[in-house]
Amino acid sequence: MEKCRLMSLVMLLCSLLLTPPVQAQNDDGKRVTMELKGENLSAALKKLEGLSGYKILFSYDDVSKYQVSGQVKDATVEAALKMILKGKPFEYVIDGRFINVNLLKNGSQKPVGRDKKVSGMVISKEDGLPVIGASVRVMGTNLGAATDVEGRFTLNNVEDGAKLQVSYIGMKTQTVEALPSMEILLESDSETLDDVVVTGIFRKARESYTGAATTIGQEKLKMYKGQNLLQTLRNADASLNIPMNNMMGSDPNSLPQMNIRGTSSLPLSIDELNETTKQSVNTPLIIMDGFEISLTKLMDYNDEEIESITILKDASATAIYGSRGANGVIVVETKQPEPGKLKMTATAGITFEVPDLTSYDLLNARDKLELERMVGLYESDGKPTTTMEYEQLYKSRLKDVLSGVETDWMSKPLRTGIGQNYNVRLEGGRDEFRWGTSLSWKDTQGAMKGSSRRVFNGDITLMYTYKNLLFRNYTNISNTLSDESPYGSFSNYVQQQPYNKPYDENGNVIRYFDTTAGSSAQSQNPLYDAMLNTFDKSRTLGLINNFSIEWRILPELILRGQLGLSTTRGTSDLFYPAEHSMFNETDNLEYAGLEGISRKGSYTYGTSDSFTYDGRLTLSYSKTFKDVHQLYAGLDYSVSESKTRDYSFVAEGFSNEDLSFITNALQYQKGGAPTGSQIIDRRIGFTGNVNYTYDNRYFIDGSYRIDGSSQFGADKRYAPFWSVGVGWNLHHEKFMEGLTPAISNLRLKASYGVTGAMDFNQAAVETMYNYLSADRYLSWSAAHLQGLGNKNLTWQETRESNIGLEFSLFDYRITGSFDWYIKDTEGLVSHMNIPLAMGFSSYSANVGKVRNSGFEASLSAYIIRDMERDFSWMVSGQLIYNKNEVIKLSDAIKAQNDEYVSTGDLSNTSPANLLYEGRPQYGIYVVRSLGIDPATGKEIYLDKNGNPTTVWNTADRVYAGVDATYGSPYRGNASTMIRWKDFTLNVSFGYQWGGQTYNSTLIDRVEVTNLTIGRQNVDQRVFSDRWQKPGDKTFFKGYSNEATYATSRFVMDDNWFDIQSVSLQYRYSTARLQQATGLQSILFGVNMSDLWHFSSIKYERGTSYPFARNIQGSVTFLF
Repeated sequence: MEKCRLMSLVMLLCSLLLTPPVQAQNDDGKRVTMELKGENLSAALKKLEGLSGYKILFSYDDVSKYQVSGQVKDATVEAALKMILKGKPFEYVIDGRFINVNLLKNGSQKPVGRDKKVSGMVISKEDGLPVIGASVRVMGTNLGAATDVEGRFTLNNVEDGAKLQVSYIGMKTQTVEALPSMEILLESDSETLDDVVVTGIFRKARESYTGAATTIGQEKLKMYKGQNLLQTLRNADASLNIPMNNMMGSDPNSLPQMNIRGTSSLPLSIDELNETTKQSVNTPLIIMDGFEISLTKLMDYNDEEIESITILKDASATAIYGSRGANGVIVVETKQPEPGKLKMTATAGITFEVPDLTSYDLLNARDKLELERMVGLYESDGKPTTTMEYEQLYKSRLKDVLSGVETDWMSKPLRTGIGQNYNVRLEGGRDEFRWGTSLSWKDTQGAMKGSSRRVFNGDITLMYTYKNLLFRNYTNISNTLSDESPYGSFSNYVQQQPYNKPYDENGNVIRYFDTTAGSSAQSQNPLYDAMLNTFDKSRTLGLINNFSIEWRILPELILRGQLGLSTTRGTSDLFYPAEHSMFNETDNLEYAGLEGISRKGSYTYGTSDSFTYDGRLTLSYSKTFKDVHQLYAGLDYSVSESKTRDYSFVAEGFSNEDLSFITNALQYQKGGAPTGSQIIDRRIGFTGNVNYTYDNRYFIDGSYRIDGSSQFGADKRYAPFWSVGVGWNLHHEKFMEGLTPAISNLRLKASYGVTGAMDFNQAAVETMYNYLSADRYLSWSAAHLQGLGNKNLTWQETRESNIGLEFSLFDYRITGSFDWYIKDTEGLVSHMNIPLAMGFSSYSANVGKVRNSGFEASLSAYIIRDMERDFSWMVSGQLIYNKNEVIKLSDAIKAQNDEYVSTGDLSNTSPANLLYEGRPQYGIYVVRSLGIDPATGKEIYLDKNGNPTTVWNTADRVYAGVDATYGSPYRGNASTMIRWKDFTLNVSFGYQWGGQTYNSTLIDRVEVTNLTIGRQNVDQRVFSDRWQKPGDKTFFKGYSNEATYATSRFVMDDNWFDIQSVSLQYRYSTARLQQATGLQSILFGVNMSDLWHFSSIKYERGTSYPFARNIQGSVTFLF
């Protein structure tokens, strides 16, 4: 209450200081203050009625189609009424305490006569402020004008009955009848945000933009909300490809991989292709308000503070980023404070992470025990003691099963995670000084017990205008707390036998279970480790401060300077107590004996910090000559430096699980040493951009950038990047006038450009040494040469061609786009062979080449658009095709292919990741299979020459398809949105086809050996679909202890369809609500994502961490 009184006092003092003196009026003394933002005329009159005490009479039918924007402070009732009715065909009469508002007899203002003057004002519907620089054109003529600083315009010699077309970048275009005095409202719409392309450096009009870009507005972000912002982007736009991570599922702490228009970077070696993350080097550049941020920062960012996100795809769009633009660019624009009275938005939400186990089909206890008996696990070798042991074990398990033991192991580490989201935003100020601040807290509780990700974000934006100078400062502080589940990998629970009880009669966790009959081997109960004081957690604190100053030297010339500072500090803690199974002496002999026992228990501590500064100076010039020549030119100079440092070490020997602080360790890890790195990276860039448009019909755009980087040798520090594009707005041609509004917009464009990437380790450039503390001579440490650097190594270059079409039909009832592209990445960094006499077998050079080619198509259509009934139904969809192909490889990679195939592990049950020219980067290479021989139950293979054989040979591996996870050629999404009054329902779907998947579930859960059946639970199909007797025609071979190898039998077409998100929103807003509570509106929302996954193949999803259905409920209050 005291805070409310204090705020009221502050606002009262501000109003007294800022309100100009007024003269006394000859009325009853009643004065009103009101602000209207695009409100219906009837609501405005009712609002005045409530404030004034007058009874205002009018016809709802007469006023229904008019809207009002404006404000008055401490004004008389009549002055307020004049403001409301200004520019509208109404008259009023004040009679005592009644006011009659009547429509003029002709129902409207008289149209202007021939060759008369038209004047008016263009106002933003959202905030009631004048729109400066809006275009007002007399349709069918060359007459036109732009609004001034007050939003006003004047046109002379306007013919009788003429129509005016009023437009402004980022707002809906209006077509109205020319009247002597006009007030025209323009409204922004998330669906028309594509009229502006925010590139992060320059701000471009869509009408003359040659690049391929997609803009996602704030409203769309709300309707496609996922577990985090990256999933939201995936739901909203299929051009951002985020491959499904089948291992990590819905782990809130797992950072996803992503790419735009395919993968275009090669690994340095075949071993790297098989062992490391497949796509981290293809992550797009991420820019927020002109400065680069990390993928983790984007994932954790508060989406309530985002105005729009633009995805730049082709070279014409990304060439301004030079060496960092080859993988595409994601540009984030945060909200700007709005002037006016204090405005507060408060949001509270709750989230549910519901585990999705529909892909698992395991045996129950009775069937599992019967399967073990059927394959002979309880048959003895004839010795009486062994026979008795087998019989006792079987009878004991059967007794438990008959008594009702049916342990649902998959449920043990899982829960329905319940999290919370809160966000509060305040903003206000005047045109000269505006401010905005927000605080948010997002707590995501994962589907596995103990896993969570909690993120705090706080930011403040200050904007000050002084004459022709605009100052802006943005500060953000964030703190991320992440905890992994102490229950370990989910796969450990999937494997557990359903007839084993997790607890004994006293409720204590049973530590070990017997496995195969007659064997002394035991399996670990995963719940035992989960009950220990184990933790795996990390903390990250970040601070960002971005300052900019904009100087409008001339109306058409702007100079902007920017300085961004950011720093992060992170720590990680991983503790395993001595009782953990990883220190079992049987499995790890190093922990046997007195010394080994004292070493049990480990603590891994890591820390990292970074500091980055970015400076930029941008000069922009924009001017229209003789109404038909539009010129835009921009120059940009940027410089940046980043310093990163990290290190970690392991301590061991913890006598008690409760003594988990690192100082309780006995010693550092035996034979271990601290590890870490320290990197300094400096960049400099010069960018120029020119755009020319003739008569809004023909346009050409060109960019040129020179980049310099400290990552390269002195001979190759700098490299040029460039792009050129042309376009044609056919809808502005005279021969198209008769087709309006059937063809509302039709644009053709084409572009070609060169961008770059630096997706390799700096050790590939510089000859680097590693100091070995263990090898010393007296007090000097030995230095070890890590590899040979290449001073001539330079950027990978991506040459991209793009041809695009954009169209809108029937007054924008149908909109769509089509882009066709070829993207060649040359000079890929790869290993080259050198003579062994050099001391190394290879070094890095620019030798590889990869091509991505395809198209992107999108279409949206209003099935119903009834504005009178406030009802609309829209459907939309995207289809994306991308073909990936390796064009050129180094001799070293080819030699490694041959070596890997010829000396590969014969027991390998996984497909090999190999690289061949003419094949995709992520091909599947296995031995061909003819299936299972009905007579013997064994698999028949084909060798490389096409001859049948019963011997599997790794050298017979051939290409069997492209990995659907990373290289499926076809994918897309579809959505349907229904709006009715204040309700909005949106449902989005995702799909993919054309790729293949190596179904490892069939090997891990179905076609397993008899010994494996005795150790773990298996899929239902192992009980019913395996070969059992001669003549059986089955997909799976018979029961045996023979290994199953990687063959084409397990390579399957992977086509899937997802229900990605469902959103339902309701906005409650009435004049009575505002008068009673001060609330402008209340928004209720329910979002559900990752609801269902339908696939053409059956396999287990979420092996280490399960997938989960995400459900969010929220309520937003707007004051």
